[in-house]
Amino acid sequence: MFYDVGLSVIAYFVAELLGASNYVSLLAGTVVSGLRVLWVALRQRRLDPFALFLLALFGAGLALSFATGDARFILAKDAAGSFTAGLVFLGSCIIKRPIAYYAAQRFARSAGSAQHEEFQATAQSDLMRARWYRVSLVWGIALLIDVSLRVAAIYLLPIRLAANISQLLMLAVYTLLMLWTIYSAIKTQPTPPNLATS
Repeated sequence: MFYDVGLSVIAYFVAELLGASNYVSLLAGTVVSGLRVLWVALRQRRLDPFALFLLALFGAGLALSFATGDARFILAKDAAGSFTAGLVFLGSCIIKRPIAYYAAQRFARSAGSAQHEEFQATAQSDLMRARWYRVSLVWGIALLIDVSLRVAAIYLLPIRLAANISQLLMLAVYTLLMLWTIYSAIKTQPTPPNLATS
């Protein structure tokens, strides 16, 4: 998650420290986040639903950013991306496998074959299915709250202050969500079926 979210925030602040305009700094963060998604897709040689979702958000946002050339729009576009993500997390709760399942599968695959095998062995249990729904609900609600705060800052504060607050708020929300997700994963650590019956 540091690479998925943190790199874009770092790119923004580095560009700002180097004297770039708000627009260029925000665009740098957008490009870095998109390159990260593309790199993961190429490394894994496959596009899972979670990666496709991230790529779609990036592609649409980058095209609109170049089209408008407006710093506030880039900030609003980033917030719109989080808004879309929040809706997807919540909406996915009505399907068999919420988006949190695909995100967890992606991270397990990245962690190596042992982690991926453990994930596959426990992913279909009732305990883990309930976890995918709970994680998706919490992420969806938290992202929508994050969007509300960021949009208020974008249109009520001076652009440089709004940009800094928006980037820091996004980083804080994603960090807290990841910490909660890890904590809840530890609390609900399942036992693989082959171990439970041995």
